[in-house]
Amino acid sequence: MTTMEVHEPVSVLELVDQLEDVVTAARRLPLSANVVVNEDETLELVDRIRLGLPDELVQARHTLEDRERIIATAEEEAERTLRHAEEEAERLLRESGDRAAALVAEHAVTAQARAHADALVAEAEERASVTRAEADTYARDVMLRLEEHLMRAVTTVRKGIETLPVPPDARHRERRERR
Repeated sequence: MTTMEVHEPVSVLELVDQLEDVVTAARRLPLSANVVVNEDETLELVDRIRLGLPDELVQARHTLEDRERIIATAEEEAERTLRHAEEEAERLLRESGDRAAALVAEHAVTAQARAHADALVAEAEERASVTRAEADTYARDVMLRLEEHLMRAVTTVRKGIETLPVPPDARHRERRERR
């Protein structure tokens, strides 16, 4: 690869794979674990990885936003379920109240309606709690997988950088970049 080539957009992980290919395909020095790599090609890949990282971070932000959206959707669903259960409970209470007025002697109907309404509300609250927990679990799993991919990419890049000799003119550039 030369700096004059036009590059199609690729992910950081693909660039890390390319860097790994450069290192594994490099000529080995006799009697050592060292290899000789094309400095320009390797530094170009490192630069492209560096440029690609913000996109991966944007994806991480989108994943966080997705998590928030999932949680918001789950909370809305839980609220709808709870509202429906409360309306159902109110309806049942009204019906049981009408029956109780007509059948004053049958006080058990009202108690049964209240128990049923309480059971509906408890069930709705339980469903809402489960939905929230599932959304949190899903979002956490997605974030953990993303973190794992990013950590592997960073580790691979760091290993690649550590294996490269630092040319004298690059040391000066490195010091400037650290500032």
